[in-house]
Amino acid sequence: MTRRLRLALATATAACALLTAAYGPARAQETPGEGREPAVINADQLTFDDGLGLVIATGNVELSQGGRLLIADTVTYNQKTNVATASGNVRMVEPNGDIVFAEYVELTDDLRRGFVDRVRILLTDNSRVAGASAERTDGGRFMRINRAVYSPCNLCPDDPTRAPVWQIRSARITHDQEAKDIVHRDAQLEILGVPILYTPFLSHPDPTVERRSGFLAPTLGTDSNLGSIARSYYYFDIAPQTDATLETTWSERDGLLLGGELRQRFESGAVTLEGSVVRAERKETENGREITKDTSLRYHLFGTGVYNLNDVWRTGFSVNRTSDNTYLRRYGYSYEDILTSRLYTEGFWGRSYAAFNAYGFQDLRAANAEEEPTILPEAYLSWLGQPGDILGGRASFEGGIVSLSRAKGSDYRRISLVPGWERTWYASSGLVTTVSTLARGDFFFTEQQSDLLRAGATGRDEDAARLLPVGQISLRYPLVGQIGSVQPVVEPIVSFTAAPRIGDVRSSNEDSRINEITDRNLFRYNRFTGVDRVETGQRVTYGVQAGLYGERGGYTGVFLGQSYGFDENDDFGRPTGVNEQRSDYVGRLTVRPGSNVSLEYAASLDGDTQAMRRQELFASAGVEAFTLNTTYLYRTEPSANVGNALRDEYLVAGFSSRLTDNWSIGASRAFDFSSGGRGVLSTSGVLTYADECLVLQFVALDSNIQRSDLSAGTSFFVRFVFRGLGEITSPRVGSSSLGLGGTNAQTTR
Repeated sequence: MTRRLRLALATATAACALLTAAYGPARAQETPGEGREPAVINADQLTFDDGLGLVIATGNVELSQGGRLLIADTVTYNQKTNVATASGNVRMVEPNGDIVFAEYVELTDDLRRGFVDRVRILLTDNSRVAGASAERTDGGRFMRINRAVYSPCNLCPDDPTRAPVWQIRSARITHDQEAKDIVHRDAQLEILGVPILYTPFLSHPDPTVERRSGFLAPTLGTDSNLGSIARSYYYFDIAPQTDATLETTWSERDGLLLGGELRQRFESGAVTLEGSVVRAERKETENGREITKDTSLRYHLFGTGVYNLNDVWRTGFSVNRTSDNTYLRRYGYSYEDILTSRLYTEGFWGRSYAAFNAYGFQDLRAANAEEEPTILPEAYLSWLGQPGDILGGRASFEGGIVSLSRAKGSDYRRISLVPGWERTWYASSGLVTTVSTLARGDFFFTEQQSDLLRAGATGRDEDAARLLPVGQISLRYPLVGQIGSVQPVVEPIVSFTAAPRIGDVRSSNEDSRINEITDRNLFRYNRFTGVDRVETGQRVTYGVQAGLYGERGGYTGVFLGQSYGFDENDDFGRPTGVNEQRSDYVGRLTVRPGSNVSLEYAASLDGDTQAMRRQELFASAGVEAFTLNTTYLYRTEPSANVGNALRDEYLVAGFSSRLTDNWSIGASRAFDFSSGGRGVLSTSGVLTYADECLVLQFVALDSNIQRSDLSAGTSFFVRFVFRGLGEITSPRVGSSSLGLGGTNAQTTR
């Protein structure tokens, strides 16, 4: 006889009695649909003792009621006392997904109140609670566990009795399932079984909480710029689409800083605002002595926002401002040298793009005396036609308007119109021919100012126009072979570019000041970084690129190229690698044979002397057990007056190593070998332990960079991240600037 058939026969004789008992005599007069949900039972055997008022279920018993499920070897229900007992491999599945294990349980008829002996609870995030006994009260809202231990860590598979990586041992743990809190009384935090912290009260959200209002873990430390420092955050869970964070930071030298962040999501957009303010003295170094600059409000304001107007258009903003050059670095909010604020509207449709922008800049580099401009407006349109729509090719159009102004300096406006056309032919022999042409039209309006003119005289206007037609023909002949599992490809490339020589239109140069020839821009018709300056004349550009492609994704490639002008090129105005008829030789080597090795090296050599002008190296090699990484930059610019080279040279080298499954180490050092460089810039090292429940980091930082009222130095701190509780950072020991960390939404109170 099957289990279902046995259950059906037993239910026919006892189900009515069991369900009546489950409701209890006090509810005998309730109509269907009122009161509590009936119990549903499955068991191998179901019996009813009318004299004792007992309903007994044995063998694979499953009893469910009100979203709760009880599984046990034996369940006995006493109709007279309305108490159910369960014994033998007892498991109770809560509506929220928690699972309670026990050997013996006493429950009321609704499974929401009772007593549990030798309880173990598996929470929904795999955290565990164990205790000597537990009781369920207040309609199942509270589960109180006595002499309890809580830990999200996995137990040792070889010795489950060994203490986990960390645990909280408490006199009592209360799980409030309505408020979704786990509260510890007389608790101590143990790491590897060793007590390290005691607290009479500790509360944290249960695993079902994604975010919760409350205090985040504080940070204490010392800093050479700020002295002793204490930082704390309070997180506000305002609404599902809105939250905020309030920051309070007290430092020995600057006093109280207030800051915060507000985040708001809309159906079609989002806004984030962040800022801080403190009234403090600003100190600077003058002739080796520290002097007080002033006492004033120091602040920062960051913000971003975007709103989708429809499927094509969106609008948004970003604001980044601060009170002075060193405030952001002093408090660790940002290490950017130039802050950019932007207001924009942009649209995307088909192959087209349009944008309307306004820009503001703030330069935080103390050595830069030039005033940053305001750009209002900057409008741009890019349109790309369908292939084959005109003479078998594709038409294009770019246009733009830019207006730039300075409080002290020149005002500048430009209108640009660039129609173009391009077509590519593929010959049966494999030759690929591309013909492109464009006509660039630019109109410049510049108002030059001097100190005398700014005193009240009228500025001098310089209006100019430029029309530059450009044509280019490019030939490529890719040669492909097969050598075993490797596919070699060799592709010679040659192009001819022609544009008439035109005189200097005497416009301001706002976007083409950094001019450098590389393998990335060698074949472009205009190798300036912007459009205020353009290349003219005729030149031929030639190069070859080759590669080896493995069937498993490995790749090794090389490129080498140069251009030759039919007359000397003075468009760039200073030595840049293309002023002579022969440009610099430019090349790039890329090696990626697999996931464990990556190397990219680019270089430029003088076309006449073969002297090195530029080198860039990005390399990473190793396995998970040990990996080396290096970044190197070398750039030299010949001086027309002195004959020497102004050299920029930087190196960042480091390594990372996974020592075991849980332990890893990493370190890096940055160097400045430039002309007048400072040698070692910074050094950092991190030792990390990470498992399923804990991240432990030992961090050491050393900086030789000193700016205005910021001092260099060394610091050391330890960072703990406890899963489900939050993050704790030890006091910082040393003298380097404090870097303020981020916040999270899970809080500890």
